[in-house]
Amino acid sequence: MRVVAISSIALVAVAVAELAVAVTTHSAAVLADGVHNAGDVFTTVALGVAFLLSGRAPTRRFPYGYHRGEDLAGLLVLLLIVAGAVASGTTSVEHLVHRQPLTTPGAALAVALLGFVGNEAVARFKVTAGRRLGSVALAADGEHSRVDGLASLGAAAGVAGSWAGVPVLDPAAGLLLTVVIALVAWETARSVSARLLDEADASLVATIEAVAAAVPGVVEVREARARWTGRQVQAELTLAVPGEQTVASAHALAEEVRHALFHRVERLADVIVHLDPAGDAAAHAATSHHLTAAPGSGGQPAPPHDG
Repeated sequence: MRVVAISSIALVAVAVAELAVAVTTHSAAVLADGVHNAGDVFTTVALGVAFLLSGRAPTRRFPYGYHRGEDLAGLLVLLLIVAGAVASGTTSVEHLVHRQPLTTPGAALAVALLGFVGNEAVARFKVTAGRRLGSVALAADGEHSRVDGLASLGAAAGVAGSWAGVPVLDPAAGLLLTVVIALVAWETARSVSARLLDEADASLVATIEAVAAAVPGVVEVREARARWTGRQVQAELTLAVPGEQTVASAHALAEEVRHALFHRVERLADVIVHLDPAGDAAAHAATSHHLTAAPGSGGQPAPPHDG
Protein backbone atom coordinates (compact mmCIF):
# COMPACT_ATOMS: atom_id res chain seq x y z
CA MET A 1 0.00 0.00 0.00
CA ARG A 2 2.94 2.33 0.62
CA VAL A 3 4.16 1.67 -2.93
CA VAL A 4 0.67 2.34 -4.29
CA ALA A 5 0.33 5.61 -2.35
CA ILE A 6 3.73 7.00 -3.40
CA SER A 7 3.19 5.97 -7.03
CA SER A 8 -0.25 7.59 -7.14
CA ILE A 9 1.07 10.91 -5.81
CA ALA A 10 3.85 10.94 -8.41
CA LEU A 11 1.49 10.10 -11.27
CA VAL A 12 -1.01 12.77 -10.21
CA ALA A 13 1.76 15.39 -10.21
CA VAL A 14 2.91 14.37 -13.70
CA ALA A 15 -0.63 14.27 -15.12
CA VAL A 16 -1.58 17.68 -13.69
CA ALA A 17 1.59 19.28 -15.09
CA GLU A 18 1.05 17.82 -18.56
CA LEU A 19 -2.63 18.74 -18.74
CA ALA A 20 -1.94 22.31 -17.62
CA VAL A 21 0.80 22.81 -20.22
CA ALA A 22 -1.22 21.09 -22.97
CA VAL A 23 -3.98 23.66 -22.57
CA THR A 24 -1.58 26.58 -23.10
CA THR A 25 0.58 25.03 -25.84
CA HIS A 26 -2.18 23.31 -27.85
CA SER A 27 -0.05 20.16 -28.00
CA ALA A 28 -2.22 17.18 -28.85
CA ALA A 29 0.61 14.77 -28.00
CA VAL A 30 1.12 16.24 -24.53
CA LEU A 31 -2.63 16.37 -23.95
CA ALA A 32 -3.04 12.70 -24.88
CA ASP A 33 -0.09 11.77 -22.67
CA GLY A 34 -1.53 13.74 -19.75
CA VAL A 35 -4.91 12.07 -20.08
CA HIS A 36 -3.15 8.70 -20.29
CA ASN A 37 -1.17 9.37 -17.11
CA ALA A 38 -4.32 10.51 -15.34
CA GLY A 39 -5.97 7.22 -16.26
CA ASP A 40 -2.99 5.34 -14.84
CA VAL A 41 -3.73 6.83 -11.43
CA PHE A 42 -7.00 4.90 -11.41
CA THR A 43 -5.13 1.73 -12.42
CA THR A 44 -2.80 2.09 -9.46
CA VAL A 45 -5.74 2.78 -7.14
CA ALA A 46 -7.48 -0.36 -8.46
CA LEU A 47 -4.33 -2.30 -7.59
CA GLY A 48 -4.46 -0.86 -4.08
CA VAL A 49 -8.06 -2.05 -3.74
CA ALA A 50 -6.91 -5.54 -4.80
CA PHE A 51 -4.21 -5.48 -2.10
CA LEU A 52 -6.80 -4.54 0.51
CA LEU A 53 -9.13 -7.26 -0.75
CA SER A 54 -6.40 -9.91 -0.54
CA GLY A 55 -5.95 -9.10 3.15
CA ARG A 56 -9.53 -10.08 4.02
CA ALA A 57 -10.09 -13.27 5.98
CA PRO A 58 -11.54 -16.30 4.17
CA THR A 59 -15.32 -16.81 4.32
CA ARG A 60 -17.59 -19.79 3.68
CA ARG A 61 -18.28 -18.42 0.20
CA PHE A 62 -14.57 -17.76 -0.49
CA PRO A 63 -12.86 -20.37 1.71
CA TYR A 64 -9.48 -19.82 0.06
CA GLY A 65 -9.55 -16.08 0.70
CA TYR A 66 -9.36 -13.23 -1.79
CA HIS A 67 -5.73 -13.46 -2.91
CA ARG A 68 -6.77 -14.00 -6.52
CA GLY A 69 -7.89 -10.37 -6.51
CA GLU A 70 -4.28 -9.37 -7.18
CA ASP A 71 -4.11 -11.69 -10.19
CA LEU A 72 -7.31 -10.14 -11.53
CA ALA A 73 -5.77 -6.70 -11.01
CA GLY A 74 -2.82 -7.84 -13.13
CA LEU A 75 -5.29 -8.78 -15.87
CA LEU A 76 -6.85 -5.31 -15.63
CA VAL A 77 -3.41 -3.74 -15.99
CA LEU A 78 -2.78 -5.89 -19.08
CA LEU A 79 -6.05 -4.75 -20.67
CA LEU A 80 -5.11 -1.12 -20.01
CA ILE A 81 -1.70 -1.63 -21.65
CA VAL A 82 -3.46 -3.04 -24.72
CA ALA A 83 -5.89 -0.11 -24.66
CA GLY A 84 -2.90 2.24 -24.48
CA ALA A 85 -1.38 0.62 -27.55
CA VAL A 86 -4.64 1.03 -29.46
CA ALA A 87 -5.02 4.65 -28.34
CA SER A 88 -1.41 5.44 -29.21
CA GLY A 89 -1.73 3.94 -32.68
CA THR A 90 -5.04 5.69 -33.37
CA THR A 91 -3.74 9.08 -32.19
CA SER A 92 -0.55 8.72 -34.21
CA VAL A 93 -2.45 7.95 -37.41
CA GLU A 94 -4.80 10.88 -36.76
CA HIS A 95 -1.84 13.25 -36.28
CA LEU A 96 -0.29 11.88 -39.45
CA VAL A 97 -3.40 12.89 -41.38
CA HIS A 98 -4.26 16.12 -39.53
CA ARG A 99 -1.20 18.03 -38.32
CA GLN A 100 -1.59 20.93 -35.89
CA PRO A 101 0.87 23.79 -35.16
CA LEU A 102 2.24 24.23 -31.63
CA THR A 103 2.57 27.33 -29.47
CA THR A 104 5.39 27.62 -26.88
CA PRO A 105 6.87 24.25 -27.88
CA GLY A 106 9.66 24.64 -25.28
CA ALA A 107 7.20 24.25 -22.43
CA ALA A 108 5.54 21.29 -24.16
CA LEU A 109 8.91 19.59 -24.63
CA ALA A 110 9.92 20.17 -21.01
CA VAL A 111 6.70 18.73 -19.56
CA ALA A 112 6.85 15.73 -21.91
CA LEU A 113 10.37 14.98 -20.66
CA LEU A 114 9.09 15.40 -17.11
CA GLY A 115 6.47 12.78 -17.92
CA PHE A 116 9.16 10.37 -19.08
CA VAL A 117 11.35 10.88 -16.00
CA GLY A 118 8.40 10.64 -13.61
CA ASN A 119 6.96 7.49 -15.16
CA GLU A 120 10.34 5.75 -15.37
CA ALA A 121 11.01 6.49 -11.69
CA VAL A 122 7.58 5.12 -10.75
CA ALA A 123 8.12 2.09 -12.99
CA ARG A 124 11.41 1.13 -11.32
CA PHE A 125 9.86 1.65 -7.90
CA LYS A 126 6.88 -0.60 -8.69
CA VAL A 127 8.80 -3.34 -10.50
CA THR A 128 11.42 -3.58 -7.75
CA ALA A 129 8.75 -3.70 -5.03
CA GLY A 130 6.63 -6.16 -7.02
CA ARG A 131 9.51 -8.61 -7.40
CA ARG A 132 10.47 -8.23 -3.73
CA LEU A 133 6.89 -8.83 -2.56
CA GLY A 134 6.17 -11.57 -5.10
CA SER A 135 3.32 -9.54 -6.64
CA VAL A 136 2.96 -10.09 -10.38
CA ALA A 137 0.18 -7.47 -10.48
CA LEU A 138 2.41 -4.77 -8.99
CA ALA A 139 5.31 -5.69 -11.30
CA ALA A 140 2.93 -5.61 -14.29
CA ASP A 141 1.70 -2.18 -13.24
CA GLY A 142 5.34 -1.10 -13.09
CA GLU A 143 5.83 -2.25 -16.68
CA HIS A 144 2.68 -0.29 -17.52
CA SER A 145 4.26 2.84 -16.04
CA ARG A 146 7.40 2.13 -18.10
CA VAL A 147 5.25 2.03 -21.23
CA ASP A 148 3.76 5.37 -20.20
CA GLY A 149 7.27 6.77 -19.86
CA LEU A 150 8.03 5.67 -23.41
CA ALA A 151 4.80 7.32 -24.53
CA SER A 152 5.93 10.56 -22.85
CA LEU A 153 9.27 10.24 -24.61
CA GLY A 154 7.44 9.79 -27.90
CA ALA A 155 5.44 12.92 -27.17
CA ALA A 156 8.71 14.78 -26.49
CA ALA A 157 10.17 13.56 -29.79
CA GLY A 158 7.06 14.68 -31.61
CA VAL A 159 7.15 18.12 -30.01
CA ALA A 160 10.86 18.46 -30.81
CA GLY A 161 10.25 17.42 -34.41
CA SER A 162 7.43 19.90 -34.82
CA TRP A 163 9.56 22.61 -33.21
CA ALA A 164 12.35 21.85 -35.69
CA GLY A 165 10.00 22.20 -38.63
CA VAL A 166 9.43 18.48 -39.26
CA PRO A 167 5.92 17.85 -37.94
CA VAL A 168 5.78 14.36 -39.44
CA LEU A 169 8.12 13.16 -36.66
CA ASP A 170 5.29 13.47 -34.14
CA PRO A 171 3.05 10.73 -35.58
CA ALA A 172 6.07 8.66 -36.71
CA ALA A 173 7.40 8.51 -33.16
CA GLY A 174 3.93 7.62 -31.93
CA LEU A 175 3.65 4.69 -34.35
CA LEU A 176 7.07 3.39 -33.31
CA LEU A 177 6.09 3.56 -29.66
CA THR A 178 2.86 1.72 -30.43
CA VAL A 179 4.97 -1.26 -31.52
CA VAL A 180 7.02 -1.03 -28.30
CA ILE A 181 3.85 -0.90 -26.21
CA ALA A 182 2.50 -3.97 -28.03
CA LEU A 183 5.69 -5.91 -27.20
CA VAL A 184 5.43 -4.94 -23.52
CA ALA A 185 1.78 -6.03 -23.57
CA TRP A 186 2.83 -9.43 -24.92
CA GLU A 187 5.42 -9.97 -22.19
CA THR A 188 2.97 -8.84 -19.51
CA ALA A 189 0.31 -11.17 -20.90
CA ARG A 190 2.68 -14.12 -20.56
CA SER A 191 3.36 -13.48 -16.86
CA VAL A 192 -0.22 -12.59 -15.92
CA SER A 193 -1.83 -15.48 -17.82
CA ALA A 194 0.70 -17.91 -16.33
CA ARG A 195 -0.39 -16.93 -12.81
CA LEU A 196 -4.08 -17.25 -13.72
CA LEU A 197 -3.36 -20.76 -15.08
CA ASP A 198 -1.62 -21.77 -11.82
CA GLU A 199 1.89 -21.89 -13.25
CA ALA A 200 4.62 -22.90 -10.81
CA ASP A 201 8.22 -22.80 -11.95
CA ALA A 202 10.03 -26.15 -11.94
CA SER A 203 12.57 -25.03 -9.33
CA LEU A 204 9.79 -24.34 -6.81
CA VAL A 205 8.27 -27.81 -7.19
CA ALA A 206 11.74 -29.41 -7.14
CA THR A 207 12.55 -27.62 -3.89
CA ILE A 208 9.33 -28.83 -2.29
CA GLU A 209 10.07 -32.40 -3.36
CA ALA A 210 13.66 -32.28 -2.11
CA VAL A 211 12.75 -30.81 1.28
CA ALA A 212 9.98 -33.37 1.84
CA ALA A 213 12.14 -36.30 0.75
CA ALA A 214 14.88 -35.29 3.19
CA VAL A 215 12.62 -35.62 6.25
CA PRO A 216 13.39 -38.90 8.10
CA GLY A 217 10.50 -41.35 7.80
CA VAL A 218 9.36 -40.31 4.30
CA VAL A 219 9.69 -43.34 2.00
CA GLU A 220 8.81 -41.56 -1.24
CA VAL A 221 7.46 -38.26 -2.57
CA ARG A 222 4.83 -39.43 -5.03
CA GLU A 223 3.45 -36.08 -6.11
CA ALA A 224 4.06 -32.40 -5.47
CA ARG A 225 2.01 -29.44 -6.63
CA ALA A 226 2.30 -25.73 -6.06
CA ARG A 227 0.61 -22.61 -7.31
CA TRP A 228 0.68 -18.88 -6.68
CA THR A 229 -2.45 -17.05 -5.53
CA GLY A 230 -1.59 -13.38 -5.40
CA ARG A 231 1.62 -13.08 -3.37
CA GLN A 232 1.47 -16.45 -1.63
CA VAL A 233 2.19 -20.08 -2.50
CA GLN A 234 -0.21 -22.96 -1.91
CA ALA A 235 1.24 -26.49 -2.09
CA GLU A 236 0.03 -30.09 -1.98
CA LEU A 237 2.05 -33.24 -1.38
CA THR A 238 1.45 -36.95 -1.55
CA LEU A 239 3.97 -38.94 0.50
CA ALA A 240 4.50 -42.66 0.98
CA VAL A 241 5.20 -43.60 4.63
CA PRO A 242 5.55 -46.94 6.46
CA GLY A 243 2.11 -48.56 6.61
CA GLU A 244 2.55 -49.85 10.14
CA GLN A 245 2.69 -46.35 11.62
CA THR A 246 -0.08 -45.21 13.94
CA VAL A 247 -2.28 -42.27 12.98
CA ALA A 248 -0.53 -40.14 15.60
CA SER A 249 2.98 -40.91 14.37
CA ALA A 250 1.98 -40.46 10.71
CA HIS A 251 0.41 -37.11 11.56
CA ALA A 252 3.56 -36.08 13.42
CA LEU A 253 5.63 -36.97 10.35
CA ALA A 254 3.36 -34.89 8.12
CA GLU A 255 3.77 -31.95 10.48
CA GLU A 256 7.57 -32.33 10.34
CA VAL A 257 7.37 -32.13 6.57
CA ARG A 258 5.15 -29.05 6.73
CA HIS A 259 7.46 -27.42 9.25
CA ALA A 260 10.51 -28.01 7.04
CA LEU A 261 8.70 -26.58 4.01
CA PHE A 262 7.59 -23.43 5.84
CA HIS A 263 11.24 -22.76 6.66
CA ARG A 264 12.55 -23.40 3.14
CA VAL A 265 9.89 -22.17 0.72
CA GLU A 266 9.49 -18.41 0.64
CA ARG A 267 5.91 -17.07 0.81
CA LEU A 268 4.46 -20.52 1.47
CA ALA A 269 1.03 -19.87 3.01
CA ASP A 270 -0.17 -23.45 3.38
CA VAL A 271 0.73 -27.00 2.38
CA ILE A 272 -1.61 -30.00 2.44
CA VAL A 273 0.07 -33.37 2.98
CA HIS A 274 -1.65 -36.61 1.95
CA LEU A 275 -0.10 -39.82 3.25
CA ASP A 276 -0.11 -43.19 1.46
CA PRO A 277 0.97 -46.50 3.06
CA ALA A 278 4.14 -47.54 1.26
CA GLY A 279 3.86 -50.82 -0.68
CA ASP A 280 0.05 -50.94 -0.55
CA ALA A 281 -1.09 -51.00 -4.18
CA ALA A 282 -4.75 -51.18 -3.18
CA ALA A 283 -4.67 -48.06 -1.00
CA HIS A 284 -6.92 -46.17 -3.44
CA ALA A 285 -8.80 -49.09 -4.95
CA ALA A 286 -12.17 -47.93 -3.63
CA THR A 287 -11.97 -44.53 -5.36
CA SER A 288 -9.68 -45.20 -8.33
CA HIS A 289 -12.59 -45.35 -10.80
CA HIS A 290 -13.63 -41.80 -9.77
CA LEU A 291 -10.26 -40.22 -10.44
CA THR A 292 -8.91 -38.75 -13.66
CA ALA A 293 -5.52 -39.95 -14.77
CA ALA A 294 -2.89 -37.27 -14.25
CA PRO A 295 -0.73 -36.26 -17.27
CA GLY A 296 2.51 -38.18 -17.26
CA SER A 297 1.24 -40.72 -14.74
CA GLY A 298 1.23 -43.60 -17.22
CA GLY A 299 -2.54 -43.89 -17.07
CA GLN A 300 -2.62 -44.32 -13.29
CA PRO A 301 -5.19 -42.19 -11.43
CA ALA A 302 -3.89 -39.34 -9.33
CA PRO A 303 -4.33 -39.85 -5.58
CA PRO A 304 -6.75 -37.57 -3.73
CA HIS A 305 -5.62 -34.63 -1.60
CA ASP A 306 -7.79 -34.86 1.45
CA GLY A 307 -5.24 -33.57 3.95
